[in-house]
Amino acid sequence: MSERLAPPAFASGIPDFAREGKPRDKGLTFATDDLALLDREYFAQIAEYADAIKIGQSLPLILERSKLVERIRFFHDCGMKVQSGGTLIQVAYKKRILPQVLERLKSLGFDTVEISESAAEIPHEAKEEILTLIRRLSMDYIFEVGRKDPGRPQSTSQLISKIEEAFELKSPKVVIEAGNGKAVGIFDAQGEIVWNGLNDIVGRFGPPSLVFEAPLESQRIALTLEFGPNVNLAGVPINGVLTLEMQRLGLTTETLGVAPPVQSVQGSPASKFIFHLIKTEHPIDQQTLIQRSGLPKRTLQAALSYLVEQGFVREVPDMSDLRRHKYTPK
Repeated sequence: MSERLAPPAFASGIPDFAREGKPRDKGLTFATDDLALLDREYFAQIAEYADAIKIGQSLPLILERSKLVERIRFFHDCGMKVQSGGTLIQVAYKKRILPQVLERLKSLGFDTVEISESAAEIPHEAKEEILTLIRRLSMDYIFEVGRKDPGRPQSTSQLISKIEEAFELKSPKVVIEAGNGKAVGIFDAQGEIVWNGLNDIVGRFGPPSLVFEAPLESQRIALTLEFGPNVNLAGVPINGVLTLEMQRLGLTTETLGVAPPVQSVQGSPASKFIFHLIKTEHPIDQQTLIQRSGLPKRTLQAALSYLVEQGFVREVPDMSDLRRHKYTPK
């Protein structure tokens, strides 16, 4: 009789499936509070995986104060920051009650104020005044760009301009508005990602600087597969936080092949941008990289040298012209 082969054994049991703990600067999950009854046992399970909870619209103006304070205190006890929605600041600006609204957010326990122009434009000077008020209250802020109205979509160039302004105003990250997930921001009318526009945006700023609103699970899966487990995502339903964490870790059917994140490149911002372009458009030559990135030739060459030396990309011959090279991820 032939001997039966024993199943292979793990040297140290099941590996530890976990990402970097909080506070995080990458792989952020911003969940949306739907005002359902708070299940303390469930929140104890998701606390490590949700970085912030957003109470959106103008709800802080109409919800019963004592219950809202209690709710925010509960989120804090779970280790989650609480963020307001961008609509509230637009309402406060239009109605000329910004100081009062910001004072109310502070007194309620909000940690972060979202500043958005999803429905109404706010002049640059007014944004600076808003930030002055927020800083005086020792609160954080984050900008969101894009319009909610599918009938008035912003072009990629307009989004890029707004993102640039947000970073000039020292927003730590910039959220890209998605509305209900269709015909807004980086999504088309069917809820599919418009990759050309997204690549232009990411090629300019890099994935770590951006937070993508992705209300639909299919969108979160696509972005995780493209940018890796450390992509920053917002608009996540509270009951979808655990599923998203499994997707980030490659523990679901859809994300078994999840790629390493762009943030594994530890070099300069230019190196990260170029790595993303090579990853999405390989094989690609140096001239095309210059055109796509808008970087000076010297900066590009330094980034390529770093990526090749560190083993992130390979330099391969251009078969149409052996004097030139193309670049592809390893």
